[in-house]
Amino acid sequence: MKNLPSILSAIALATVFALYMCTYQVRFTEVAIVKTFGKANQQAVTEPGLKFKWPPPIQNVVKYDTRIRLLEDTPEETPTRDSNNLIVSTFTAWKIADPYQFHRASSVESDAEDNLRTRIRAHKKTVIGKHDFSEFVSTDPEERKLAQIESEMEQLIAEDAERDFGISIEFFGIKQLTLPQEVTQTVFDAMKKVEQNKADNFKSQGEAEATKIIAQAGEAANRIMSVARQKADEIRADGRAEVSRLASRFDEAPELRIFLDKLEAFDQLLHSRATVVLDLNYPPVDLFKLDRVQALTEDADAEQQAVRRRPEAVTSEHGEGNKQVASAAPGGD
Repeated sequence: MKNLPSILSAIALATVFALYMCTYQVRFTEVAIVKTFGKANQQAVTEPGLKFKWPPPIQNVVKYDTRIRLLEDTPEETPTRDSNNLIVSTFTAWKIADPYQFHRASSVESDAEDNLRTRIRAHKKTVIGKHDFSEFVSTDPEERKLAQIESEMEQLIAEDAERDFGISIEFFGIKQLTLPQEVTQTVFDAMKKVEQNKADNFKSQGEAEATKIIAQAGEAANRIMSVARQKADEIRADGRAEVSRLASRFDEAPELRIFLDKLEAFDQLLHSRATVVLDLNYPPVDLFKLDRVQALTEDADAEQQAVRRRPEAVTSEHGEGNKQVASAAPGGD
């Protein structure tokens, strides 16, 4: 009985060791491949939890991380279809889609990344070689096709990765796009020349359009001036006719015409609101002489009295005519 604790301890250790050798745990972020006598089972263990197996060397377990991982390739010069070099680097997010195929293609995960990086490099060169430089770098948005180029690369890489490596490409893109130092200045000069040609074309088009607009405006101005001259000639002719008519009326009253001419001359004389000292004996200020004003006043009064007498004379003539008719009427009786 003295050896009982030792025996129990040995039994416990043997049990723990047996459990360790015959069990394995799969986390929810892992997938397991069970290998029997070195041959992998095609059915992977994807359910998390405690699993049982035969102890080595009968069965061994290889576990892989199923989370998405990011792979970035190294930048390198790649020629385009029109023989211009570009430095392109990409990023790829991938995860294990087929654990059995992944185990067969790569004994360890680092080998899988190397294999995937090799395929990415090959397909990147292939796709870039099918496109011109302007589809990568251009001032015209319609010429740039980066999204299309990325899609072509991703499609080729995804097909190979899933078929050969059991890897699923979750997303792919171009991380960096630069130009070699010796090519940069040449490319910038070429782009500058293209933009300068566009600017010259726009300038020539603008000058042609400006010449066209000026010519149209000149034609419109000539038409308007022609109509305006015709209208001015008509107004001028009407004015001459009116002047002739008024002149003929003034010929009937020359004194009135002389009076009005003096008033007009006086108006022009005082138009500037200046103080002018003139002799009353000279026209047109002779209108302000006292005797001249009195004569004009007497003429105006005489004219008014003559106008008043005309209705009285007419009334008296009508009255005498009525008397004669009245006196003749009784005699006739």
